[in-house]
Amino acid sequence: MSTISISSTSVGSGTDDLGWIQTGLPTPTTLLSTNIDAASRTATGPVASHSPITFEDTSAHGLEQFWDDWVGPVQEPPITTVPLPPQPYPLPVGPPPLYPDFYTIPPKDILPGYKFPSDFLFGWATAAQQWEGAVKADGKGPTIWDWASRFPGFIADNTTSDVGDLGYYLYKEDIARLAAVGGNVYSFTLFWTRIYPWALANTPLNQAGVDHYRDVIDYAWSQGVEPVVTLFHWDTPLAAQLAYGGFASERIVDDFVNYAETVFKAYNGSVHKWVTFNEPVMAAPVNSTLPPGLNSTVYPYTCSYNLVLAHAKTVHRFRELNIQGEIAFKSDNFLGVPWRSDNTTDQEATERHAQYQIGIFAEPIYNTGDWPELIKNDLSPEILPRFNQSQIDYIRGTADFFAIDGYRDGYVTAPPNGIDACRTNISDPNWPVCNVKEWTSSLTFLSFFDSTPFGWGIGDFADPKVPWLQNTWQFVRPFLADLVKRYPTKGGIYLSEFGFAEPYENEKQFIYQVTEDAGRTAYYMSYLGEVLKGIVDDGIPIKGTFAWSLVDNFEWNSGFSTRFGTQYVDYNSPTLARTFKRSILSMGQFWNAHRCDTDSGN
Repeated sequence: MSTISISSTSVGSGTDDLGWIQTGLPTPTTLLSTNIDAASRTATGPVASHSPITFEDTSAHGLEQFWDDWVGPVQEPPITTVPLPPQPYPLPVGPPPLYPDFYTIPPKDILPGYKFPSDFLFGWATAAQQWEGAVKADGKGPTIWDWASRFPGFIADNTTSDVGDLGYYLYKEDIARLAAVGGNVYSFTLFWTRIYPWALANTPLNQAGVDHYRDVIDYAWSQGVEPVVTLFHWDTPLAAQLAYGGFASERIVDDFVNYAETVFKAYNGSVHKWVTFNEPVMAAPVNSTLPPGLNSTVYPYTCSYNLVLAHAKTVHRFRELNIQGEIAFKSDNFLGVPWRSDNTTDQEATERHAQYQIGIFAEPIYNTGDWPELIKNDLSPEILPRFNQSQIDYIRGTADFFAIDGYRDGYVTAPPNGIDACRTNISDPNWPVCNVKEWTSSLTFLSFFDSTPFGWGIGDFADPKVPWLQNTWQFVRPFLADLVKRYPTKGGIYLSEFGFAEPYENEKQFIYQVTEDAGRTAYYMSYLGEVLKGIVDDGIPIKGTFAWSLVDNFEWNSGFSTRFGTQYVDYNSPTLARTFKRSILSMGQFWNAHRCDTDSGN
């Protein structure tokens, strides 16, 4: 079993008076051995080795047995009550200037005279699996991540999200801290399995989960913070995966709509902006197993087909119920920049990247109701299921705004053997996207380096454990402008996630080194400045920015070894103590200096 434990020497201490970080990570314990050929219902048996499972006992006792059979013991949280933060929440004395003013401008003095619109939403984001912890508390059911993280090596540091940031109990502190720096929006996700532990439409509702998220929403409003709610962020219910293969089955459509309808009705009027799915390109293949009858080629596209239908039916139900507010889904990735701007093949490769990464979901939902023509030309109906005409009509227009998790941009080039040769060869390692955008060991193609003789890169590097991420501020405005042209909506566009992993942050030994996140601060100041210029100078209808992340958290397969938080979390503190980093304070200073004074109309 992989758990997060607190050693007896660190309980109650956290960091000492000199700011020394005793350990940077939750401490993993010995994992269970994994028998990949297991044929019985055990915590170590992979899904693919089983026939679909039916759930006959959906009582509390049955749920406890389900956890025991498939996940095993879960680390108990060190806190089981909801502390009330002080009001007003105290902010620390701001850090001294990192560089002289003649070299870098203080956040408040960047772009003098520029103002955000009065209705602009400025805040931070988290996701349930990464932030909440308390994964078994108050009747919650397991997700595929609760299960898969028990397999040795599945998570880089062999940790789990059992405890994590314990946002389930510390949400009032986190929201108060967000409000204290000036944020007016908090984007967070719900656990499907906190609402329906068994996921399936004919199984019991967990009222404790409904009540919990209502309290989160109400508390956010009490702090002057608007809640933006995402229904799904990769945390597929384990029961749905075992019963019918999760998103590989069309059965998930009605189960997801049932869950969505429940929370729509519960929070109608209290939530003004809803997101159905976060980054659907990544949602389907996140599990390490394949349901019976599907291979690794077909599986992600079958899941994509069912996910689009689930989104469309959810939005139609939202509108049929006359739920207040707006609804959409969140795209991610980037459109791309041709590595050689004057090379038509690289331009074609870049467009292929844009269609496979963003267009595959955005095109049917915002424009045509159908897959991009480029992708239909590449993939046969046996690989990519086709929508019929009634489905096309049903899917088209099922979004009120556009949201993009736009962390970076990057160069794209054609594969070494050419696009046409790649498209016709299913065994080609670059098939079916047939472009090259990632760094390769041969150093033949580089995603984020230009091939100039001077060795200049495209931007400042993030942590080496996150090789895909750089500070590509110079592409923010053209990127957002291009998306608005491709996928226009009445509701504008949101930069719904963006963030930076400070290099070697988790290896630093002193708290004052961690809080001095100069690279992350530069990232946010440059991106936010470009967003503001995009609004004022370019007229791009950017409606809000949600930074990732409010606090350090469980970064999926990286575990806790990579930190994206604008606040440090001491995972060896019994209170999971948070500490503001320079980045969040600088962001607050920038926002407060450039926000509109709604009273004066400025």
